[in-house]
Amino acid sequence: MTVEEISKQYDRFMTLVDRDSRSTNLRTMYSTLEEELISAPASGKLHFHNCFPGGYLDHVLRVIDTTLKLTAQYKEMGGTINFTMEEAIFAAMHHDLGKLGSVDGPYYVEQDSEWHRTKLGEMYTHNHSIGFMKVPDRALFLLQQFSIQTTENEWYGIKMADGLYDDANKAYLVNYTHKYPIRTNLAAILHSADYLATQVESDLNRT
Repeated sequence: MTVEEISKQYDRFMTLVDRDSRSTNLRTMYSTLEEELISAPASGKLHFHNCFPGGYLDHVLRVIDTTLKLTAQYKEMGGTINFTMEEAIFAAMHHDLGKLGSVDGPYYVEQDSEWHRTKLGEMYTHNHSIGFMKVPDRALFLLQQFSIQTTENEWYGIKMADGLYDDANKAYLVNYTHKYPIRTNLAAILHSADYLATQVESDLNRT
């Protein structure tokens, strides 16, 4: 992505931030994480998706757009929309927030091993100078660290964005849902949006 493209996406992202009722605290958080918001990739390996500077921002905006489109499609199909559009945008906006790292350092750092870059396509590696957290857990931690409250619907959306690709979600999606059903469809729609956006990005990066 060019500098101009990243700049346009950053401006659009911050416009969405300003439309949220929690914009003051969100602005504070993104001011702290601004360098990573602008430059972070969405993944660390070339055969994954958006493994380039600005890839995170591009991915998040694509997931927001796809979430809104799938919400409309889900409603047209007769599905129940039991969440607000602010919740949908907020959850999509922050589903990968943990990939920006922490206030102590980034999640991704450039891979300095030429062998890993050449043989494995690993352009970035995880920053081991910050404590380990899974991406959704770090996202939720960052939000509370900056006093940004989430609704229950948003919490489910962020926590479960990876669906069954994350074993931690099995308890929510397999074991107990028949007895204790999750009272929002946002998690399922957001997971579908994230999956489709990732597939499209992989297609685009192969062409």
